[in-house]
Amino acid sequence: MAAIHSIFEKLKFNTKDLLSRFSDDCKGVAALEFALIAPIMIMLFVGTLEVSAAVSVNRKVSRISSVVGDLVTQSDKLTGSDIVNIMNVSSDIMEPYSNAVKIRITGINIAGGTATVSWSCNQGWSSLSNGSLYTVPTAIKTDGTFLVAARVQTLYQPMVGWARYSESAGVSFDSTSVTMDEEIFLRPRTGDSVAVTC
Repeated sequence: MAAIHSIFEKLKFNTKDLLSRFSDDCKGVAALEFALIAPIMIMLFVGTLEVSAAVSVNRKVSRISSVVGDLVTQSDKLTGSDIVNIMNVSSDIMEPYSNAVKIRITGINIAGGTATVSWSCNQGWSSLSNGSLYTVPTAIKTDGTFLVAARVQTLYQPMVGWARYSESAGVSFDSTSVTMDEEIFLRPRTGDSVAVTC
């Protein structure tokens, strides 16, 4: 019986000693800190990738609009095949992204304070009828002038998703696509207008 009592005495420890030893032991601190910080760092990393990719696609949409409009305004007469070739530039500009791009190039006459469609060529969009009204910014809506409008649109699909937080669901990722749209208005470079047969 004395032997058993002596074993219990050796194994016995009090709570104060246990807490003292636990607070002095630093072996698992780094692992614990990493476990707490890792999810936040991963979310920041993924968020940075998503935002930078979305900004890159948005810049490419703006570039396509600018290039397409600029190429059209450099001529006074273009055929349907010329317009198709100009629109096909979009796939090269979008590299390395494979987003489907919708393009609309519209010739606009402005007279009597009204902007109307002279012609409209489209890729992935429904056609605008000749003579229909077109919305033009007031700052460039000058009577007796001709404008070329180049509008480009694409859907950006996030790679992982947009991180969202709600009290009920916690952190979740939303993979809803984002519409990116750009329109530019340019005046003809050679002559008063651009004639296009779509």
